Amino acid sequence: MSAAVRVTDVSDPAVKEMLLLALAGELDYSNAERFHHDLQEAIGQGRNDLVIDLTDLTFCDSTGIQSFLNTRQTVQDRGGSIVLVNLHPRLERLFHLTGLAQAFGIQPTVADALKVLRPSRPS
Repeated sequence: MSAAVRVTDVSDPAVKEMLLLALAGELDYSNAERFHHDLQEAIGQGRNDLVIDLTDLTFCDSTGIQSFLNTRQTVQDRGGSIVLVNLHPRLERLFHLTGLAQAFGIQPTVADALKVLRPSRPS
C-alpha cells in the first residue's frame, strides 16, 4: 500500500483569484478517491485558476492522472485554468507522450505558471 498523497494549500492570500496547491507522496488507485475528494474540497473555495506544484509527488498512476483530468474539467467549467509545475521527469514525459501537457499548460516552476496565468499588463 502506498503512502497517501497530501494536498497542501500554499496560496498567497493577496492573490485571491488563484489557488496554489502542493502535492506530496504517492498518488495511485489506493488513494485516488481520497485525493480527488481533498482536491475538490480545496478548489471549492471559489478561486478560478489553479497551480499544482508536484515537486514532492513521488509516484502517479493512471487513476491519479484521471483525478487531474477531472479537476481540470471542474476548473475549466468555472472559467479558470490549471497549470502543473515541477513534474518529475518520468511524469512529465508521460504527459507529453499522451498529449496532456498542452491541456495542463505544464511549466517548470511556480513563477513560470504565474506568468502564464497573469501575463504582465502594460503600465
